[in-house]
Amino acid sequence: MPLLFFLLVWPLAEIWLMIQVGQQTGAFSTVLLIVATAVLGLVLVQLEWQRLMLAMRDKMNKGEATLGVVLETAAVGLAGVLLFIPGFISDFLGLLLLLPLTRQFLIRPLKKRGQGTTYQERQSYYYTSSNKTQQRENLDGSGQVLEGEYQRKDDQET
Repeated sequence: MPLLFFLLVWPLAEIWLMIQVGQQTGAFSTVLLIVATAVLGLVLVQLEWQRLMLAMRDKMNKGEATLGVVLETAAVGLAGVLLFIPGFISDFLGLLLLLPLTRQFLIRPLKKRGQGTTYQERQSYYYTSSNKTQQRENLDGSGQVLEGEYQRKDDQET
């Protein structure tokens, strides 16, 4: 029942606020402001997502837990949705989720809740050669090829 109330009150509050802003600034400038916040918000979300993906890759390469970065990425995704929805209230909430300080404050309880959860991490190691010629050959796909045979044990009849 509270969710239904929320879904009815929020759009009405957005419409009321847009009407109030439209009366003060004019209809064209209100629509322009709504479109501008959506475009600017999506650009900021894309930049923040790129930063978070680099942070996640770095944590995964180091073998550290990535729960915090995953939660931050989800919060940035939600911020993108809120910034794209027309309205000033949703833009304000999206901006709160986009700012790192308030985002950390909002997802801290979720991080604490997830710390007790056990999960298995998988580490991956990347071979890097100190020889620049060898690195270029590996990138071209003309690196060393290892040939061999294998046999699956579960496919054999016993």
